[in-house]
Amino acid sequence: MKVSVSFLGTSNFYKTIESINKSTADYIHVDVADGLLVNNRTPFDKTMLDALKKSKKKKEVHLMTLHLKKFIEVFSYIKPEYIIYEFEATTKHKEIIKYIKEQNCKVGIAISPLTKLEALEPYLKKIDQVLVMSIIPGYGGQKFLKDTPERIKKIIELREKCKANFMVNVDGGINKESMECLKDIPLDRVASGSYIWKSVNFDERIKILKSR
Repeated sequence: MKVSVSFLGTSNFYKTIESINKSTADYIHVDVADGLLVNNRTPFDKTMLDALKKSKKKKEVHLMTLHLKKFIEVFSYIKPEYIIYEFEATTKHKEIIKYIKEQNCKVGIAISPLTKLEALEPYLKKIDQVLVMSIIPGYGGQKFLKDTPERIKKIIELREKCKANFMVNVDGGINKESMECLKDIPLDRVASGSYIWKSVNFDERIKILKSR
């Protein structure tokens, strides 16, 4: 299992990015919120985008935004491996999936705790990742929702049913305690933010997550 580190909520973007780059993290998880789809808003400027583009780590961009094509165009600049969008952000899924692939990126769909899993079925063979949100999207530092393991199991069942090949990633409230709830589930990746960047030793926290 791999670990992706989010910097959402950090007060020192550049120091956190530097620390992630020096760590054993597998990915940088780039959360992007527009204040419309979710209440929070994450400001970015060209200097921040340049720092992400130059990062040694692979990137996955998580768009919690409306106006998806605009944000896909902007954040494809940092050369992410994955661009993930919220399922509820659009009804034009085939168009958005195609547009992300045209940017030479893999496609992920993020599902909130309220997303109806059956609605995903038409798109599961077209995407590369399902990001299961174990909190309400938009803010870091929230507590892990206890029904998340069952939702993940259902996603894995859907993957088998549809004969799809997407990876399963979990984001929200990921720490030592929540990983105990996930220890028997075959996950591909988890995304963790404040649990890691609030620590003085990123690698120690990453090791704890990987050793579930």
